[in-house]
Formats: sequence, C-alpha cells, structure tokens
Amino acid sequence: MIEISASKIPEREKKDHFSTNSDNCEINIDNNSKKYLITPDFEPMIKIIYWNSLGFFFFGFIIPWVTAQLMDASGTELGFVVASQTVGGLISSPIVGYLTDKISKKKLVLIGSTGRGFAYVIMYFGICFTSIYVFAIGIFIQGLTVGYFWTPLNALIAQKSHKTYRASAFGKQGGMIGKGNLVGSIITFSYFGLMNFLVPNQIWLIYIPLLFYMCFNVFAGLKFYHEVDEKLTFDNYIKSLKDSSLAHLIDSTEEIMVRGDKNQAEIQPSVARKGLIIGLTFLMFAFFVAAINQSLTRPFLQVFLTETMQIQNGFIVMLIYFPSEVLSQLLAPKLGEQADKLNASIGVVIISGFGALITWFLISTNSPIIFGLILIFDTTFAWGGNLIFQNLLSRVSKNNRGKVFGLQNWITLLGAVAGPILGGLLWDNFTHKTPFLMSIFIELLLIPLFLLAIYKLNPFIEEKIDKKKTRDLIK
Repeated sequence: MIEISASKIPEREKKDHFSTNSDNCEINIDNNSKKYLITPDFEPMIKIIYWNSLGFFFFGFIIPWVTAQLMDASGTELGFVVASQTVGGLISSPIVGYLTDKISKKKLVLIGSTGRGFAYVIMYFGICFTSIYVFAIGIFIQGLTVGYFWTPLNALIAQKSHKTYRASAFGKQGGMIGKGNLVGSIITFSYFGLMNFLVPNQIWLIYIPLLFYMCFNVFAGLKFYHEVDEKLTFDNYIKSLKDSSLAHLIDSTEEIMVRGDKNQAEIQPSVARKGLIIGLTFLMFAFFVAAINQSLTRPFLQVFLTETMQIQNGFIVMLIYFPSEVLSQLLAPKLGEQADKLNASIGVVIISGFGALITWFLISTNSPIIFGLILIFDTTFAWGGNLIFQNLLSRVSKNNRGKVFGLQNWITLLGAVAGPILGGLLWDNFTHKTPFLMSIFIELLLIPLFLLAIYKLNPFIEEKIDKKKTRDLIK
C-alpha cells in the first residue's frame, strides 16, 4: 500500500512544474511533470502486468497453429475453436462489468489472472491428447476468466490517471505488455525451435511452456492483489497534496453538470441520460462491426501464409509473426501520447483508411519478409485505434467505468464470435482471399459508423476535454 501526503512533493518542485492562469484557469505543466498526471503507484501497478504478458504471444500463436496443423481441423472448425474463447467472455463480461463498480477490483484481477493460468493447463492436456474438444474447453475457460482481469484493470488505469493523459496511461499498459511479450517470445522462440529440431514428435515436451506461463500468471495475480492500492484514485491523490494550484486537475461538480459547447447550458438529467444511451448504442454497434472485422481474418493469417508461401515450419511462421505482435506493443506508450493529442474523429479516418490499404498490401505480397513488415504496420495502427477509444470510453462516466468497459468488452466479444465463423465459411466456400477482401470493405464502412457514434455521444461525456488545453497540458 502506498500512502500519499503533500510532503511527498516539495513545494518548490510543485511551483517549478505547475502554474495556473487565474483568468482562465488553464494549467501548464512542463515535460518533467507528466508523472503528476498519474498516481505515484501507477507505474508499480503497470509493471506487474509484465508477468501476465510473458505467455501472450505463445498463446495467440498456438491456437490456430495447433488447431489447423496438429489437429488437421477444417476452416470452419478453426473458426469455432477460436470463437470458443469469445463465447466464454460473452458469459462473464456483463457480470464483471457490474462487479467492477461494486466490489474490490483487486480481487477480480486475481480471479482473472489465476483463471488464465488454469486455462493454460487444460489447453496443454488437450494438445498432449490431441483432443480438439479438450483444447477448445481450455480456450473457453480462458475467455471466461480473462474478463475478470482486463475490465477491472482498465477501470483502475482510468481512475489513477488524469483525463488528458488517459490514452498515454493505457499506452503504458500496452508497453508493459510488449516488454513481457518480448521476453516471453524470446524464451518461446528458443525453446520451441530447439524442441522441434531435437524431438519433433514429442508434443508434450514442445508445448510445456504453457505450464510455466500458468505459474507466472498465478504469481502476477497474487502480487497485484497484495501491492496495489485501489483506494488511491487520481482525484484523491491531488486532494491529498493540498495545493490550490492543482485543484483544476479535478473536474468540479459544476463542470460535470454543464453540457454544450456554445451556451454551456445545463441539460436535464433525463435528457442527458437518454442522449448518453443513444450515443453509447451507436458506439457499441460500431465496436461490434469492428470486432467482426478484426476477427474475420486473424485466425486464417497463418494458414494463408503457409499456403501462399509454402512455409510449413512452425518456427519460421512464428518468426514472421513475432515483430508485429511485440513491436506494436512496445510502441504503445508513444502511440498513447499521440492519441491524447489527436481528435477521435480524425483518428478513426486515419486508422480505418490505412487499415484497409494495409490489408490489400498484405494479401498481394508473396514475400515472407514483406508480409512480416506489413503486419507490423497493421498491428501498430490497430493499437493506435484501440488507445483512442479506450480514452473515449474511460471518460464516459467516472462512477460507471466498470459497466462501460464491461459493455464494450461484451459487444466486442459478440462480434468476435461472429467474425471467425463468418471467416471460416468464406474460407471454405470461396477463395482464401475472400475473408481479407471482406475485411477491406468493413474497414472502410467503419469510418462513417464511428464518426456518427462519436457525434452522438460526445455532448454527454462526463469528462469532457478542451483539446486546446490538452495540447498545452501534455505537449
């Protein structure tokens, strides 16, 4: 537990970094004091995620690889195996969203972390017995418990950071995931490649890293539970400093009640609630379509790669995938800083437009090296878009962040169930490029969908941001 008092930051240091203009109450903070836009325990909390992230790449890689190559499943079967993870999440997400706002977030994170570890064990036995059903059950359990990790964690990240620094805060989370992924991937690369060379038929030995990652997840969950102080919110931290020059970092009750950019007139609660529901409905529909698009082609990228370029060695396929999965996450902190400065509407146009173009390049190349380089751009743009919308969602309601994140996760998972199944049907009944061509069309469709959703929701967001003040604050 970390206790905060005004003495933690010397008065001279605060005066050097913080200044206010009494006429317009704008806050100017120099580069050295960005750390004051998050609570002192934010960095230690984020660092714990490193241990959870060690097995992320291996887990994501082996689902389509084991299903398609080891178990010789059809495209439709592969789609259903991948969808089993999201079905588990669909069941748990509404429950977790409600619980996040009601009970200890640390307990929920502990459940999610240990549950993921248990799922790794089930998957390992499914592989050892070459049972697609046991393997799918492990993936289902992973989906069932993982929501207990991300939803409360995202809520904690939001409540421990200032609204103008929110995408950067989520970017720090992504950066720590990238570091864990990097180390875990290097270990996996070395071990997986060596075992495939020495004992290619001993699958119980080749996939034993799943058991090691189980131990890391249990350790991370216990460490998180014992070391994170969920009562230390950003607002409480600023108040504890007892410095009037920092008071404007917290939205007052009057600021929260005021709506409208022109007249600053108050909107009746019933009207505001209705407008918020309508705006969220449009946004969630856009998330649903985006989830279909993301999961439409992801399970088939490896198979497309092996068929198009005749690469059957699992280690080579992993080597092509490795940079895209890890580098985009390592870049997440920098992406978050840019996302904080970027208008959400402009961000949508850039992310979706380039996403469609990148998909076209991806299916047009016959070079494994170029394929890997394009994947880096693809995942980097995806991370950038994710940070933009995490920022937006975290500001919708300060007291209902768990419900908002839980709803978004549920809607995303619903789309992720439909995506692999639709992709599998297109894969089996048309050309193997058809899912990717469909993805390009959907990517472009997302531009007007998200723009409309942002337009409808923006007037009713609780934590509103003046973009000019934001640029002054974090530049």
